[in-house]
Amino acid sequence: MIDIHTHVLSNLRSDDGPKDPEKSRLMIQKAAEEGVTKIVATPHMLTPIPERREEIYEAIRALGPTEAEIIPGSEIFADDVVLKSSESLICLGDSNYLLIEFPRAQLPEYTEDIFFDLQTRGYECIFAHPERNGSIVNDPNILVDLIEAGVLVQINAGSILGRYGKDSQKTAEILLEHDMVHFIATDMHSDRNRYYSLKEAVEVAKKYTDRAVDLVTTNPELILSGEYLEPPEPKEYKKRGFWFFRF
Repeated sequence: MIDIHTHVLSNLRSDDGPKDPEKSRLMIQKAAEEGVTKIVATPHMLTPIPERREEIYEAIRALGPTEAEIIPGSEIFADDVVLKSSESLICLGDSNYLLIEFPRAQLPEYTEDIFFDLQTRGYECIFAHPERNGSIVNDPNILVDLIEAGVLVQINAGSILGRYGKDSQKTAEILLEHDMVHFIATDMHSDRNRYYSLKEAVEVAKKYTDRAVDLVTTNPELILSGEYLEPPEPKEYKKRGFWFFRF
């Protein structure tokens, strides 16, 4: 398995991962024991940080030999200042894929423009954990147009397992059932409180899609190889009965 969204590196500015390399190694060991062979380190990019690439590579080197391969990347906040700074746009490995995070409460009105601008600059875009975003929770079909415009979607293992609450869990299930998910990742921040099993999440995801294994094997392998991932056609979600979310 391949995990494309993690906060596994320690002591990086503006990130909330482990505090020391030993904790990082415990996280990596735990993932490797589940069958994870590659881990993309995606520290937050909340503001432009000079020499961020060098920091990430140095943190990886500081780990020494690890049970799983560690690949550099970043989780990029959809902020105008960040997105206009080329030094902030750190792709996953050697690919041209960017992992993009949005404000948790709701999507900005210009979300489609953000993705379109990045695409015109030569990047492929992955929407990080939309099942935890208020706008998507209220209307999962927002993702249909984005996916049809070339945006890929990554959901968190913790959401599938109900660790972020029932709303995110239900939304994750809907997205899986309607072919609106292309990757499952842990978004892990520690070896304990914020570590969610990728293996366990895939087993649960199998209840909602026959593509569950591909979401942690074939699909991430394709993008890390720099290849284009052709997603299945997303299906529109139609509410069954009376259902609402609480905020």
